[in-house]
Amino acid sequence: MLSTPKSDCSSDDFNDVAAIVTAMTDAEQPFIIDTLKSVFSDPGIGQVVLCIEESNTWMDAVLGSFPEDPRLKAIRLPLAAPGAIRNQALNYVSLPWVAYCDGDDVWGKGKTQRQRAYAETTKGDFVGVDHFLTNGAGKVRACALARNLPLPSAWMVRTEVMRQYPFSESIYQGECAEWWIRTSGIVSKARYPELLLRYRLRSSSLSTTTSSKQRKVKIVALANIPVLGAIIFCATGCMWLFSRRQEYIWQPDWGPETDPNNCDEKVQSEQIQVS
Repeated sequence: MLSTPKSDCSSDDFNDVAAIVTAMTDAEQPFIIDTLKSVFSDPGIGQVVLCIEESNTWMDAVLGSFPEDPRLKAIRLPLAAPGAIRNQALNYVSLPWVAYCDGDDVWGKGKTQRQRAYAETTKGDFVGVDHFLTNGAGKVRACALARNLPLPSAWMVRTEVMRQYPFSESIYQGECAEWWIRTSGIVSKARYPELLLRYRLRSSSLSTTTSSKQRKVKIVALANIPVLGAIIFCATGCMWLFSRRQEYIWQPDWGPETDPNNCDEKVQSEQIQVS
């Protein structure tokens, strides 16, 4: 069995991660409070950039339920592709690491601090975590395998890497996969195989039409059935436990994977200077 990755550095040593939280649609209104609570309570977070649609009328009331926090910067943007929103938000980031969170997802306790400590061990540019599947009410229903690439809400990346290799701004679905393939052999990516994200499955999500999302929706729908739900959770938990590893598996249909040791364009993390 794979043990939890260890670091020589205490996770309490780091709070230099900026969170980019995207809540660009009204459909995220019922969930954004839980999202923000999970982000603000993460001791690894030193800055929060909240992206809301320019004509939003309800976010002020939501933020009024939080004590004033100097880490928060709320920005209003025209509705655009997810990659374009995240790229614009990056202009406000002043810390050396950035983590993303969609406005309906919830981070697990200490997510970014644990990622940050692991990044010290790997000396890489990117650390992803694994995730639970939850229903619309946020109840955990299954464990996802996440063997090929992590969800954006599970990412933590060097800020300068994302500035050098931004998301595509013309893709409305699958922008994370496009980035993943495009940066093969350029950005060193590590997996911290712990379930530190609760990924919400809801019918109004932008990615509902993708085959991967439809498969997850079916699993969660079945898991909402009493007794069957317990079986599905135990089965997926066992599958995750015995398949977990500290690397992501490249899919053959993505094309040939570039060897980072032989790529002249590889980002050299130690050369990135952040003021």
